[in-house]
Amino acid sequence: MKTVVIKILIVVIIPILFVLWFHNHKVINEDYTKLTIKMPNEGVTVIDEKKRIEEIIDTINESPRSFGTEKPWYNYELASLIFENESGDSKALHYMTENQNIKIRFGEIDTDLVFEEEDFQESENASAPVMGEVQEVILEHGTVETYSINEQTFEIIPYHQPYLDFMEELEATQGDREELFSAHVVKPFSKEIYGHEYSSRDDPFYVAPVNTDKMKEMIIQLDDQYEEISRFIKEGLEDSTALLTGSEKVRIYLQHHSPDFNYLEMDGVVAFAADKDVMVLQIDPRKYTEKSIKQTIAHEFHHVVTMEVSDWSYRKHHLLDRVIMEGKADTFGKLVYEDYDVAWIEPLNPEATEKVWSFIEENKGSYEMEDLTMLHMGQPSSGFPKWSNYRIGYRIMEDFLKRNPELTLEQWTEMRADEILELSGFGVGD
Repeated sequence: MKTVVIKILIVVIIPILFVLWFHNHKVINEDYTKLTIKMPNEGVTVIDEKKRIEEIIDTINESPRSFGTEKPWYNYELASLIFENESGDSKALHYMTENQNIKIRFGEIDTDLVFEEEDFQESENASAPVMGEVQEVILEHGTVETYSINEQTFEIIPYHQPYLDFMEELEATQGDREELFSAHVVKPFSKEIYGHEYSSRDDPFYVAPVNTDKMKEMIIQLDDQYEEISRFIKEGLEDSTALLTGSEKVRIYLQHHSPDFNYLEMDGVVAFAADKDVMVLQIDPRKYTEKSIKQTIAHEFHHVVTMEVSDWSYRKHHLLDRVIMEGKADTFGKLVYEDYDVAWIEPLNPEATEKVWSFIEENKGSYEMEDLTMLHMGQPSSGFPKWSNYRIGYRIMEDFLKRNPELTLEQWTEMRADEILELSGFGVGD
């Protein structure tokens, strides 16, 4: 009886404590000396008046919070509020211009902050502190390094010079930030990895940076740390190709992490596989670890092999395809490294599992990126935690391997998502 009472108390008290914390904790709890505001259309301005910054912070901390809106955040015009302290550390918040809301973890803050047009009348002059004086940077590591292991060849390619060229022209001309970034970085890089140019408007990996001072520092640091990073990548490739290999020569591009945002759960590394022969790593030189680079390599390596050996490159990919794709990559990561413990495979609780799976089952044939983005970014008001696509994909793969232990890594790497789901038994009778 006592045990039952304790369990009931835990079930009741923990949600209450979470709600109290959510509505009362300080979102910004440090002293900041500079605030950079990047609006979607008006441009960039810098506030360095401490009193004004404190007023904005107080407004954010004291405004009511909610667990999110039914309208996904990516449908809003987003601004960036980037707070910096004297040591150069920063905290970035998403500001939704349509309803003056601040996007935070688990929900949003309903503020009455309004940044009027007159706040940006001096934006051309105010942008200078953000950029600073762009000194010429000479990179020591700018050439392709070729590495072969287990009969597969890889090219490690530092990709920093286009960003430096962007900063140089931005400083010289005070031109449009987005257009210059697209011209110097996004269009040529997209053509290099995809074979065609595209716009960066909806690509979170390629948003025109505001903190160009910090971006330059990150590029210099990454150049200094190149040999260590390269060694970690090679060791990750050696570990991964010991279990699985492809035949394609794979290009691995190295870029800096966004200077405007901190993704603490990613341990300094975000990445994506662009095709069966391309993966891109964006690294924060202050936060990456040996473990985070190797785990990322394992995950992305499985993606490129899957794209090579399956029919992935020859057809469109619906929601279920993308969910299982991530589940496969994390399952492979766990095979390569027993201590593979990335944040995005933490199990969903039963209620969230039911809601997420119900949505996926209903929309598994959807080609709408909004459906995938909602699962990836989360929508607390609808009961969808962040990274739901990864977490449910990994769970499906766990069930699949328990039911089909005789299938080899090579076999399930090549299998289609609908086959994986059927053989997993996931969702049947739940």
